[in-house]
Parts: sequence; structure tokens; C-alpha cells
Amino acid sequence: MKNKSLFLLIIAFLWIPCAKSQDVESTKKIPSTYDRSSITLINMQFPNEAHASEVQGKVDKISFSDKYYNNNLDQLTFSVSFSRSANLSDAIKQYLNEQQIGRQIISKWFARQTDGAMSMDLIFDRGMFNATDAAYIKAQSTKLGNAVLQDYGNRLIGRSYVLVLDYQSVQNMKEAKVSDMNGWKSTVTGYLYKIQYNEEIQNAIYDSWIYPEDTPEVKVEKNKKFEQITIPVEFVTKTTIYATALQSSENSQLGKFIKQKSDDVLLTEMVQKGYDENLYSLEKNYEDFMVKTTVYQVHPLRAKIGKKEGLKCDNRYFVYEYVYNEKTNTTKPVRRGVIRATSKIVDNRQVATGDMGTSKFYQTAGRKLRTGYLLRQQNDFGAEFGLGYEMGEVGGAYGRFDIRLGRYIGIKSLFLLIEGGAQLKDYEAVAGTTDIDGILFAHYGAGLAKGFMITRNIELRPYISIGQEIASNDDLKDMSDSNGHTFEGLKVLYGKGGANLALNLRHNVQIFGGVGYYSFISKPKNTDDEEINLNWDEIFKDRGGVSTLVGLRIGF
Repeated sequence: MKNKSLFLLIIAFLWIPCAKSQDVESTKKIPSTYDRSSITLINMQFPNEAHASEVQGKVDKISFSDKYYNNNLDQLTFSVSFSRSANLSDAIKQYLNEQQIGRQIISKWFARQTDGAMSMDLIFDRGMFNATDAAYIKAQSTKLGNAVLQDYGNRLIGRSYVLVLDYQSVQNMKEAKVSDMNGWKSTVTGYLYKIQYNEEIQNAIYDSWIYPEDTPEVKVEKNKKFEQITIPVEFVTKTTIYATALQSSENSQLGKFIKQKSDDVLLTEMVQKGYDENLYSLEKNYEDFMVKTTVYQVHPLRAKIGKKEGLKCDNRYFVYEYVYNEKTNTTKPVRRGVIRATSKIVDNRQVATGDMGTSKFYQTAGRKLRTGYLLRQQNDFGAEFGLGYEMGEVGGAYGRFDIRLGRYIGIKSLFLLIEGGAQLKDYEAVAGTTDIDGILFAHYGAGLAKGFMITRNIELRPYISIGQEIASNDDLKDMSDSNGHTFEGLKVLYGKGGANLALNLRHNVQIFGGVGYYSFISKPKNTDDEEINLNWDEIFKDRGGVSTLVGLRIGF
């Protein structure tokens, strides 16, 4: 047993210089592997703040990401002894180091028992799980075989992180004074720390390794050595998101058609979103959390990543080619395209076998891609803002937000749209012969849009929406219908359908043109909410119908 353990430890030591040399070599070629990080989640609680205990009760129910190894400790929440006026990143770091969180996490990696006995089993298992098909096939061609993959787990220890979440300003909708809505909202800040694990600490752990044949005195001495090991954590970065879990109340018009969730369920959802969105935000900017692989197939686009890497529908990846520069004798990555995941995501949450499945992608920008190009995760907010001008009976300045829904509901290129516009227009009054000059029309609405890539850089996006238009002019109050209802503050519901065609200027900047059709679908009402006994296009002659649109759209 002792000889076997010594053999494994020797492999571990030999890996360190080998890994360094491989890092040097990796700068000369496209990397094809991705090393998983591990995360220890801790909820930071200010006990005297509103709903702190309710949030704590939901942290245990968080569904943790498949993308990271779960290094959670027995206790997920700690109560702070400092105030919000303190430098929170430093105060948290001090607490984590005082509690020896780093040593607790390393103890989990080595499966350390109460008697001090340790094991490499978890490290080897994670090394195997981390391996890609390419690494698996390469390992089988060596004499050591799977032992190479198992020992790969040693370098994963250095990718151990602590994510401390701070749920603050937690309110339900009653407290937030939002009518006709149920649910919760909160500002959630994530503080990210990294375990400072190095060769010196690794040597100290191996020096305190307890073997079955060790005498009781030796075991006591080795336990003392282990307890003297200091493994600090260092602050990396922080991110803040706004988390909500809302639904229309049962007394509202929309709420009558929705199955109502309890406040308890909505709070659970809000806490989950705080975790999910903080990770997503960190993945936008922190290199260790960005998945990297290569293009496996181009017709259609496929890559050997999936649920194990936390891949979700519409996740964005940049595609790079490494280009050699003869003058500098170096290579550098040049972006060749942008792709997004479809809903066809492989469940690869298992040890590599050499024949793992692939996930399907679609291209949204760039040139023709080739197998072997580097894919690099590049999360975005999934939102686009377009500003343009409509021309038609309904026209004027127009703005629209499109928000991707893919990673929430699993349908690629499906958008929630929020639109608004304004127009100054003159009309002849229906109720008299007087012209009304300078009527201000403002409309706003929401709907759904679906994108279809016609080519790599041209997208067609049909849509439908419903909204409200308001007409404002001082002269309207002097007019009325046959029932004597004035035209002051007129408003009406509209339905709209159409499609926009967009051409990429950059991967996230497009010029677009489109056509839409406005149909006013309700009787107008005035400021007093009285229904007018005329149609909208009778008050404002021929208002509605086809409008064309041109504009510029920016994604972020």
C-alpha cells in the first residue's frame, strides 16, 4: 500500500515541471482542452437585515452549476461581525483566512478524515472527469494509460475558488410598493476568492501524509504538521447583479391566466437567480471561467462541449484562428467569427471514452470557419438596442430592446422585445372641420421575435407585439363623440406584426430595415377611462397600416 502511494506521489511531483513546459508549448498552438474550476459557495448574512433568515433557508436549495466541481463545506452561511461600512472584500478575506477556509477546502480535495488519513481518490476521479476525448485517446497510447489522466487532477487543485454571495436590500413586492405583482427582488454581490495553492503547500501536505503502518506517535506528529499549514485565499474580483422573481398577482388582468406561485417558491427562485447570474457575470470577464475548445465540425457547426461545461442555448462563443507572424516569429489569435449554442446540447457529464457526443452551434457573424479553430466562451448580456425611424401613417422615432430568452427557455434566437416610439402629426378632426396640428402620438409595447440567419452576416427577424398608443394635444379636450365623451388623453391598444432584416457591420453592430403593420384593436378611451364611440382610424383618418423602418442596432 505504501509503495503504491509513493508511486502516485512521485507522479504528482513529476507533473509540476511537465505541466509548466506544456503551458509554454500551448502558446504556440491552439489549445484543445478546458480545465474545470471548483467553487465553494458561502452566503454572507447580516443578521439584522430584513429577510436574512428567509434567504439563508433557501441557500441550501440552490441547484449548483454542472460546470464547476462542488467544493461546498458543511456550513453554507456565515453571520458577519462587521458592518457594511467596512471594506467588504478585505473583511471577507480576513474572515475566510481566520476560519482557515483554504485548508478546509484542500482537506476536501484530499478527502481528509477525522484521524488525519488522506486519499488521492477524489483528485484522480476529477482528473478523469476533466479529461476530453483528445486527452483520453492520447493517454491510451502511453504506458501509464489512465494514470496520466488521474494525475491530471493535481493541477485542478490550484483552480479552487470561493464565491461569497451577499443578498442585500431584499424586498417583497408589498414592501417595494409595487401593485399587481407578487414576488421578490434583491441586489446580489458576488465576491470571488482564489485558494493560493502552490508547490510548497503541496510538499507540506505530502510531508503530513499518514500511512496505515505509521505508529500512533508518528500519526500525531503528522496531524500537528497538517494543522500548521496555512493556505490563504486572495481576492480576485466582484460582480453585482439585480435578481428578481416576479409574477402578476391573481387580482390583475394578466394574473387571472397564470398559475400562482407562493411567496416561498418565488423567494427560492430569486435566491437561485442570485447564484446563477453572478456566475454568468463572472464568466464574462474572468479567464479561468471561460470554456475553451476547438471546432470539431463545420457542417453543421459542432464542438465537443455540453452540459459538463455548463453550456446553455444561445451562449456566445468567439472563434479564433492562430495566425503566424514571420517578422516576429510569433502567433496570435485573430477572431474569425461568432457562434451561439443551439438547444441541441449533449449531456456529456461522464468520464471521457474517446467517443463523446457534440453540441450544435449556429454562426451569427464572421467569415467561413474551419475545424480546429479555437472556441472561447464570451458571455454577453444577451440584449440588443435598436434606434431608427418609421415611415408610414404610424411613424416617427422608434426604439426597441430585444432580450435573448435562449438560456432561460432553451429556444435559440427567441427574443422578448420592448418597443416604443413617438410622432408629431397633423390630422383633420372627425367631430368637426377644424384641423388639429401637432398631435403627439406615443406608443409602447412588448412582444416576441424569432431570428433566422439567412447568411453568416444577415439575419431575418419576424416579430409580433401588442401595446398602447396615446394621443396628446390641448385641442382634443374641446372635441367629443356622440355620447359627449371628450377626446382628452386618448389611448388605444394596438397589435403589430412585421419583420426586420439586419446586416452586420461588426459582430454586435447591425444596420437594419424592416416593415411592420399596425392594427388598432380596441375602442379608444379618454383620460376618464370612458370608451369613445368611434374607432381610432375614424378619429385620426386612416391611422394604422404598413410602416417601413430603418435603423442601427447594437448588442451588448
